[in-house]
Order: sequence, then C-alpha cells, then structure tokens
Amino acid sequence: MRKIVLFFAVITVSAIAITHSSCSNDLNLAEEEGIVAVTAGTRAVEVPACVDPCRDVQEVRLMAGQHYEAGKVYVVNNKEKLYVAYETTGEWKMKAIHLFVGACDKLPVNKQGNLVPGQFPYKVEFNGLQTFYYVEIPLDTLPEGCVCVAAHAEVVKVVDGEIVQSETAFGEGGKVGKNWFMKFEYCIAVCEDEPPVEVCYQDETAWAAGSRYVTQGNWATYTPYVANTPVNVFAGQNYLVGTVTFSEVVDGKVTITLAALNGARLQSVAESVKIQGYETAPSGNPAPGLFTTYKGNETTVIVDAYAYYGIHLDVQRVVDCME
Repeated sequence: MRKIVLFFAVITVSAIAITHSSCSNDLNLAEEEGIVAVTAGTRAVEVPACVDPCRDVQEVRLMAGQHYEAGKVYVVNNKEKLYVAYETTGEWKMKAIHLFVGACDKLPVNKQGNLVPGQFPYKVEFNGLQTFYYVEIPLDTLPEGCVCVAAHAEVVKVVDGEIVQSETAFGEGGKVGKNWFMKFEYCIAVCEDEPPVEVCYQDETAWAAGSRYVTQGNWATYTPYVANTPVNVFAGQNYLVGTVTFSEVVDGKVTITLAALNGARLQSVAESVKIQGYETAPSGNPAPGLFTTYKGNETTVIVDAYAYYGIHLDVQRVVDCME
C-alpha cells in the first residue's frame, strides 16, 4: 500500500483531525478515530482515509507582507483531484483566501503583469478567523503535467484577542510582475495502479471436523448433526479452510451451508462437494465417490436429516508462491 502523505491537520499535543464525511471542506476540528497518522517533511500530520495521494505533499511557506512567515501552503494530488491547503501558524489567522491553479499563461494579471487575486477562480471569505482551509480541484479541469499555483490569503496577526497587523500573503515562489506577489509550480503526479496481488493455491482434500472413520491410516472425519453451530473444515488434515453449519430440521430436511476461510476455494471440478448422511456412526474407510446424499458444487444444499454427516470437499488452499 502506498504511504499516505498529506496535510489535513497538524498533531500538536493531542491527535487533532478534520472531521468530515467524504473529504469535504468542513472546518470542525475534533478528535476522530480511523485517521492515519503520517509524516510530511519533519511534521506529524493526520489525513482522511479517503485521500490516497500519488506523491508526497509539496510544501511552501505562506509569506505575509513579503517578509513574515505566517504558515504553510501544501499541494498534492491523487487519481482524481488536486488538493491545495492553507495553514497559518503562531498568531496568524486567515480572513479569506483566493486561489489559482492552472496553466501559467492563464494567470490573472493586470496590464502591468501583476497578479490580481480578486480574479482568481477559487475565493472564500470566512465568517470568522481561520487557521486552516483546503480546496479540492478535479484533475480533469487542469492541464496535464506541471501547473502554476498562486495561493493568496488575507491574514491578520492576533495578540491577546486583538488584531495588531493585517497583511497580504502568498505561497512562496517566483515573483509575478513588478510587485512581490508570487506563484509556484506544482507537477501533477500520475498515479500508478497497484500491481495485482498474486495468489497461489494448492489442491487439497478437506473434511468437516469430527471423529475419524478409522483409527489408523485414513484421516477422513465425520461429524454429528448439531444445529446452528459452525464446524471447522480442515484440508490436508491441518489447514483450516472453512466451516460447515447445519440448520434446524424442517420437514425432515436440513440446510447445510459451507463458508470459506483463509482465502480457500472449491476446486473447479464436476463434484467438489460430496456429502453422505448416516443414521448411526459410520466405520471403515469412506469412499466419497460413492456418497449419495449430495454431490455437486453448491455451497448451500438441502439434504435429508441424519444423525451424522460425512462432508468431503475438493478445495484449493492458499500457499506461498514460488519465486
């Protein structure tokens, strides 16, 4: 599994994560289980499981008034979307963000060639001051390869609950035009499909667990009828490959349900399931080919009710693949 590296919430003293149902922009911070703690750069962060990035997060400083580091801007993509996140640190908070992501020759600029944040396509003005926000952009709306990111924010410095400084902030990169407003480049990663996992099997004979037909030699077993209690199925005598469950008797019939375990499966043969019912405990070596209660490939069968059953399966169990 590819290592998930993203930016959604910084872990400080406690584990803090963004709470949302499906990677939305909800800003409700709460403790939440099921979030993966990982590392981006030198900082521990937590990310929602619904994001599976194709690459490590790209991180730049969020520069306020050109000279003050007010936080970070993070960018990463998965197969379907590109994510841009703003995070302020220390005493800095955000009032609004304006974001452009796209072809560099499409950057909104004025006649002097300076960036015009008011014309950026993604705009959010917050009702209150925020320290974190991110934007999702579908990849099919962006050019392939590398794009320009102009990440603007209106930030303020808050000391003892009072705003003491207001600044324009940009994600750090190259200057655009004659002022200090900046953009940076992000190259969209192509997600490689995970190679299929090779699974190797070995053919085995399996029996529902119980008493042995004979005390020496053949290890075949039969099991007494007990309703609604799963019975283990062993292949090669020692490998757990499934269970058998008997239903209550209804009109003289019993439903037998087979369930696979540990990746096992029935062999692709004409009659992989063979069942023989007994009124009394059997003895002598069994002959599954001569079983008459049921023969076929179904995993749920209805048979006559008996006190004992011999249940023989032709299965394939999972084994280590040879190099």
